Amino acid sequence: MHLRSKVLLVLACLFIQTAVVAAAPQINSEAVYVMNADNNKVLYEKNGDIIMYPASTTKIMTTLVAMKHGDLDSVVTVSSTASGVEGSSLELKPGDQLTLRDLLRGMMAVSGNDAAQAVAEHVGGGSAQVFINWMNEEAAALGATHTHFSNPHGLPDPDNHYTTAHDLAIITAYAYQQPGFVDFVSHKYQTIRYINRGTSEKVESFNELLEVYPGSNGVKSGTTRAAGQCLVAGAKRNGVQLIAVVLKSGDRWKDATTLLDYGFEQTGLEQAAEKAAVTKSATTDEASGKNAKLGSAEPSGTEKSVQLKSGTAIKPNGADQAVSYAYNSLLEFSAYGGGSADAAYLSKAKLFGMTGYIGPAVRYDSHKTSKTTVGARLAMPILANEPSGADQPVSFNADRLFEFGVYGNGSADAAYLSKVEIFNSESYIGPAVKYDSHKASKLNVGVRLTVPL
Repeated sequence: MHLRSKVLLVLACLFIQTAVVAAAPQINSEAVYVMNADNNKVLYEKNGDIIMYPASTTKIMTTLVAMKHGDLDSVVTVSSTASGVEGSSLELKPGDQLTLRDLLRGMMAVSGNDAAQAVAEHVGGGSAQVFINWMNEEAAALGATHTHFSNPHGLPDPDNHYTTAHDLAIITAYAYQQPGFVDFVSHKYQTIRYINRGTSEKVESFNELLEVYPGSNGVKSGTTRAAGQCLVAGAKRNGVQLIAVVLKSGDRWKDATTLLDYGFEQTGLEQAAEKAAVTKSATTDEASGKNAKLGSAEPSGTEKSVQLKSGTAIKPNGADQAVSYAYNSLLEFSAYGGGSADAAYLSKAKLFGMTGYIGPAVRYDSHKTSKTTVGARLAMPILANEPSGADQPVSFNADRLFEFGVYGNGSADAAYLSKVEIFNSESYIGPAVKYDSHKASKLNVGVRLTVPL
């Protein structure tokens, strides 16, 4: 990737970060954390390192340690101690036998405290404490330095059982990397076979996002009086695995949905910026190759082709040929005050006998119930100097762009952009204003960056 393409990518990412800061998601949880599990990049956090109670989200670590130290095909015999654990239950009875794999499926589906205790006793060789020690060792190894477990299920122990939103996120990210983990957390229904009973039972997961939120693939909810509503939610779209941690929430499902939406919007913008930079780099390489060929030999014909500097025109074969703009498409990013941002991808088109750019635009507004709105944007190039005669070049870049966009919610925007050169690469930048009739402050001013492709 050439230097100027790298610069454009960095500049685009800076605009994305501006939008992130301005358009922070509106949630009411005491502590939250949103992370890209593929690279552990933090997309948003609030009180991420504050000590909190995890409730049954503890069972994510229980599953992780059981997978590491246990044999999933081994048969677990449930003890009276395990069957008697209070709280949410798989309704196990003393003497019940089932595989460790089925026990974990049931535990994660219905948050069975009895199942968690049975897992710890079985994998720990009869000692739940041995298993709990492994849980703490695993947490320390993963860098979850503000986490300590005193049981495998998450029942309250204020002095000895705690974690943070950050720690839960990195524990879960690691769990997703383990083959088979997703099977325990991603299904709306699980079938549990009881060997001693000779029967199977179908249980429904407590995770309300499964089969409802697009891409949802886990992981675990939890509730106690001290912890409040807790949730670690996972979702995967376009090859990106996100994790949202919500602790002590007033509405964990709504907050998790808002956070995941926010996270996917950010990763989508990042992917678009990276793709644009790669495309621009490839286009530059191709153009450089062609120019090298032009410089090495003079082509035949009545008119000579010349090697051109970027932004200079080539004279067409006919004096009456229409004006042709140099760029095929535009990638745009805008950030406004008041917590909104937008992005657009425009393609060159002939409009009423004029050359312009048109394409889809998407706006994010953190203060609206429906935060994402789709619309369309039109950009018309403005030329500083018109060609003055038949011998003048008629293929060139515009010096300025005037843009106008409309959205499905009745809002609109406009911008006036000027061409600038950054490290020998051309871009457009300038003020943008949006109008929204549904807001008390109907006009909002921002800035827009446009990268020609």
